[in-house]
Amino acid sequence: MTKKIVQFGIPLLLSVGLLTACGSSDSDTGQSASPTTSVVASSTTAPGSSAAEIAQVDPNTASQSQIQAAFEAAGVSNAGKWAKEVTEYGPYSPDAISDTLTKELGKYGIDQQTLDTISSVLAPQ
Repeated sequence: MTKKIVQFGIPLLLSVGLLTACGSSDSDTGQSASPTTSVVASSTTAPGSSAAEIAQVDPNTASQSQIQAAFEAAGVSNAGKWAKEVTEYGPYSPDAISDTLTKELGKYGIDQQTLDTISSVLAPQ
């Protein structure tokens, strides 16, 4: 029994110790390391709300992170993935954006509700 504790207990203690060490202070700054997070202020939009209530971005000039933040504020799940794809397939014309998004994002099996929400957020100039 003691041999099993030594065999499995020490590696477990070492791995827990390594995980705990990840939260230790930074020797260069003397400050605790913490993950970087950003918060985007948004209003809650009820299902079926008009596009005028959702903050819109121009996909031709906005950065991928700005598009992602707008998607997150609108409640788009997996906003990072969709922002990347929207950025990749630009530039967009105001007349053809709906068709382009349907074709390009449709390759990834996007559901109609998500596609509609993404379309309502994007406003190319």
